[in-house]
Amino acid sequence: MLLPTTKCNTMWLVLCVILLPVLLQAAEAATYECKHEKHLDENYCVFRNVVYDGRNAIEFKAPSSKELHVAFFDSKLKHIPKELLSAFPEMRALYVVDCNLTSVVIPNKLEHLFASNNIISKVVVHQSAATTSMIELILDSNRLQDISNITRHLKKLEILNLSGNEELPKEKAIDLGNFEGMVNLRSLTLAGVGAYYVDNERGVKFPELTLLDLSNNDLTTSNLAVKVFASMPKLETLRLAHNKITSLEVMELTENNKELKEIYLEGNDFACSFQTLLVKHLAESGVELRVQRKNVECLQGYMKQNDMCCRTSLLDTVPIVVSSENPNDGAPTNQEAKDKESTPTTTIKTSVRTTTVGTTSGRTTHAPSAAVAKGEDRSDGSSDASTLILGNSLTSCLALVIAKLILF
Repeated sequence: MLLPTTKCNTMWLVLCVILLPVLLQAAEAATYECKHEKHLDENYCVFRNVVYDGRNAIEFKAPSSKELHVAFFDSKLKHIPKELLSAFPEMRALYVVDCNLTSVVIPNKLEHLFASNNIISKVVVHQSAATTSMIELILDSNRLQDISNITRHLKKLEILNLSGNEELPKEKAIDLGNFEGMVNLRSLTLAGVGAYYVDNERGVKFPELTLLDLSNNDLTTSNLAVKVFASMPKLETLRLAHNKITSLEVMELTENNKELKEIYLEGNDFACSFQTLLVKHLAESGVELRVQRKNVECLQGYMKQNDMCCRTSLLDTVPIVVSSENPNDGAPTNQEAKDKESTPTTTIKTSVRTTTVGTTSGRTTHAPSAAVAKGEDRSDGSSDASTLILGNSLTSCLALVIAKLILF
């Protein structure tokens, strides 16, 4: 039988073992306090230099528990701490751009989430389709593979940005049917996701969509049917820049989308002849062709037209005229005149091989340099025809040397 003193000591020992780690953790908890700053035209409570690896104790303080807008700058967060959600139960907007997040939480009352440039692969949604309050969700440049919980629960979204999530398309296809029921969408951005196809086999309607961004993908003419845009009666802005499109059913596009006001097409692979007709039809239909980078240089085999690079056909053969020059300053003798008449001017046609470089996603084309400079007649009767600019063509140089040797 233990003595009373022994029992007391044992109880204290147990309490110390249990409570000491908790007390130490509380004592070591990092405390961060936000300050009011103007951001995105709103008053945000801004935290700076916050570090949270998911294990360390952390505490958040604010001037008021009713703060509506919270932002993190120069911070590293593995995920959204539950302490943050407890400290800001009325939070409506959360800004966590470039914070090294691997996951993100959308609490009940949140309306705007800005979480670009992280490594997010998981989105936890605490809202339901019936009670959701989310309006704007910006998740570009992350590692999302599945957005079913977003499309299933956040039915009232108006702005959705998923650009740069390269693992998002299934079998390299953007299926617009995945956004079924999101009838409030006004802006949908799917740029740079590595998509080859755009499908809408289920015929999902987008009654309020005014902006669709599919730029910087790998879309080709055969994999892009403009009929997929017919389900967007209010579409005003269509971004298709920097893909691999060589042709576009623009007449069908303007017929189906009568509200279309502007389109972005730079960085594709249109032939100059087609591009001329394309631009003309857009102008006649009242659709403005927008070009963001007007000062880019075009690749060889391309030329600038309507502020965009387009594919042009270069001459397959270049005539090279080689003529002998009279070394004497005075009038030629009879023998020299006879020799001159018997020495014909030699014309050689040499093929110039041109390599056409196609456009790639996010890259434009560059204009070719002149292949041949035309000879100029001089007042002294001599000619520059034998002096030609042939670039770096080895074949052309050899042909010129052979022609010279023939004359001797």
